[in-house]
Amino acid sequence: MSRRRILSLGALLTILGGIGLLLAAISAREPGPRDGGETAVERPAGPEVLLRDVEVREIRKEGPQYRLTSDRASYLLLARKLSAAGVTLFLPGISNGMIVRAPKASWDMEAGRILLGEGGAAENGAGWSAVVAAASLSLPDRVMTAAGDVRLSGPGLRVSGDNLVWSWREGKMALSNTRTRVESTRAFRGMR
Repeated sequence: MSRRRILSLGALLTILGGIGLLLAAISAREPGPRDGGETAVERPAGPEVLLRDVEVREIRKEGPQYRLTSDRASYLLLARKLSAAGVTLFLPGISNGMIVRAPKASWDMEAGRILLGEGGAAENGAGWSAVVAAASLSLPDRVMTAAGDVRLSGPGLRVSGDNLVWSWREGKMALSNTRTRVESTRAFRGMR
């Protein structure tokens, strides 16, 4: 073979090898079944911003300003979704609004919904607090809902129940299947 044909054959093999490696890398990232029936983790569509020690403020033309602080977070630019760990939310409303703390939160900024999949604790300026296993917060409605067991406490009162609905706009709470314990020393302290 001539030297020119050997170089052309080498170049062709190099190009085909590069294409093969590129296809292997692309298929490794695509979601779908793998050998053994496993499903791959989906990659985010579009750019993702990774953040540490972050404060996010959502300011709208109409309505209140919401604030989230977090130890670490990731933000999907095109989807407008924020996932965060070590979260504190500041939600304006009556009685100085509500503060929510959670190990993890997922905020869909387009829909105005925050999910606390691993639970959390909420408190307001009037002395009420709740501990929930999981919750959903609707920012447009200013309502936190939590299915399942909930512990609620306030001045002189502890209540356990199910299915919390807490409207921090109006300062109202509702539980179903309540079990109440009154702490009389605290409840009647201010009546003297």
